[in-house]
Amino acid sequence: MRVACVLVTHLRAKAEMQRRPHLRNSPVLIVARDQSQNRPMVVDGFPPSLESMTGLSLEQALSLHANAAVLDADEPHYRQVFGEVLASLQRVSDRVDGRELGTAYTRMDGLERLYRGEAGVVSALLNAVPAYLNPRVGVADAKFPAFVAARTCKTHGASRVPGDVRAFLAPHPIGLLPVSADVKAEMHRFGLRTMGNLAAMGEHALVDRFGREGGRAWRLCNGMDDTPVVPLPFDESIVERASLPFSSSSLQALFITVETLLRRAYARREMKGRYVGTATLLCSASGWPPWEKIITFREPAGTWERASSAVRSRVEADAPHIPVEEVTLTLSNFTGESGTQMGLLKDAQNDTHRRLADVDRRLQARLGGHVLHRIVEVAPWHPAPEMRSLQVPIEPSGGAAIRPLHRPSPVEVREGTGREPVSVLMKKRWQRVASIQDSWTFDLWWLPEPVSRAYYRIDPGDGRLVTLFRDRGQDRWYRQSA
Repeated sequence: MRVACVLVTHLRAKAEMQRRPHLRNSPVLIVARDQSQNRPMVVDGFPPSLESMTGLSLEQALSLHANAAVLDADEPHYRQVFGEVLASLQRVSDRVDGRELGTAYTRMDGLERLYRGEAGVVSALLNAVPAYLNPRVGVADAKFPAFVAARTCKTHGASRVPGDVRAFLAPHPIGLLPVSADVKAEMHRFGLRTMGNLAAMGEHALVDRFGREGGRAWRLCNGMDDTPVVPLPFDESIVERASLPFSSSSLQALFITVETLLRRAYARREMKGRYVGTATLLCSASGWPPWEKIITFREPAGTWERASSAVRSRVEADAPHIPVEEVTLTLSNFTGESGTQMGLLKDAQNDTHRRLADVDRRLQARLGGHVLHRIVEVAPWHPAPEMRSLQVPIEPSGGAAIRPLHRPSPVEVREGTGREPVSVLMKKRWQRVASIQDSWTFDLWWLPEPVSRAYYRIDPGDGRLVTLFRDRGQDRWYRQSA
C-alpha cells in the first residue's frame, strides 16, 4: 500500500501562538501535570529555542529559562484543532487514520487518478491543513518510513522514501522509534544510537535483551512495517470560534458571542436545508482549565434562533465557572429532516434583523467591511467603561470581530508630584491641564488579570472635558472614550 504521513510538529505550541499572537515573540513553556508525580512537566514550548525543553519538569526548564511565561496545557483545544485538521483531510481521502495528536496517515491508493498523480495528492493534503500549522508530508509504502520521511523534511514540504528503505532509515536516530523511553535509553547505553546500528544487530539478540519492543524496533529499522491504516469514522462538523476583547464573567457577553457564532455557522453554504442535532461549546481563558458543554437538541434545529434558545437555556442552568476569553462552537450530528419549525408567522423582530443584515451585506459590497452594528450591554455595572458594552456586527459572516464599545487609547501625559496629569499630548501638541474636575480610582485585584486604575476628568483649557486614566499595573496613561 502507498501511505502518506501528514505531520504537524509542536501542535500545542502552534495552536497557542495562533490564539495568543501577543506572545508570539516571547519565551513560553506549555506545561501539564504528571498524574503519577503530580508535578508540572513541559509538553511543548515556543519559540523553537524552547522546543527542546519538552519532557523536563517545570522547575528544570525555568532554571534554564527563568524569564519564560508558563501556560497550562489546554488539551481539549489541541484535540479540537487536530480534529479540524482530520476533518479537512477526510475531504481529500476517505481513508484517514489519526489517533495520535499531530500525526495523521492516509492511504494514497486510487487517489492518484483523482488528483493527477502522487504530487497532486501531496499538494491536496498540504493545502488541507491550515498554513500556520506548517504541515509536512512523508510518502512511503508503509506507515513508519512515511513518518520518518515527514519528520525529517522541511516544514510545509514533502519527502518521498526511496526504494531502499533500510538505507533511508539507517542514519536516523532511534529516538523516532515508537518504543518506550526506557527501552530507548537502554539502547543508548549499549551504543545503539541510529536505526542502522539496530538493523545491523541480530533480531534474536535484540529480543533477548529488550523483549518484544526490541524485535519490533529491529523489524521497523529493516523497513518491515505491516501496521494497517485504520480509517477514522467520518464525523462531519462545523466549527466557529471567536475571541472576546477582554476576559469576562458576564453570561450576557457569552450569549452574545454564541449568538454571533451560530449566525455565522448557519449562514454557511453547506448548512442550507440542514438541521443540527448537537452543539458543543468550549470556553477558555488564560490560567483556567477549559470549560466544555455538550448540548443535544430535543428536536433538530434548522435555524440559529432555535439553536440559540436551546444553548441559552442549558448554559443558564449550568454556567461556566471560569472567566471567558475565547469561545469555540462546534455543530454536529446533522440531519436532513425538517425539524420543528419556529412558527407559521414571521417574528417581526427577526424579520427586521434579516432586513438590516441584507442592507449591511450590500453596504459591505460597496464600501468594504461591516457598516451596521448593534450595541449590547453585557456588564453595565463594571467600573471600566469598555467592559460594559459590546459592538456586534449585524451580519456576522466572514469572521467579523466583536469589539468593545469604548476602547481606551494610549496617550502621553506629563505628571505632577502626586502623579496627577499636568499636561497632555493632544493632536501632536502639549496642552496644559487647566483644572481637574473629578478623580476616582478602582482596584479589581481579585481578577485573573487584575485591573487597577486612577481616573481624572480634566479640562485642557478649551472648555471640553477629557477623561484620562493611569493603568497602575502597566504604569501607562490612556484616554477613555466615554
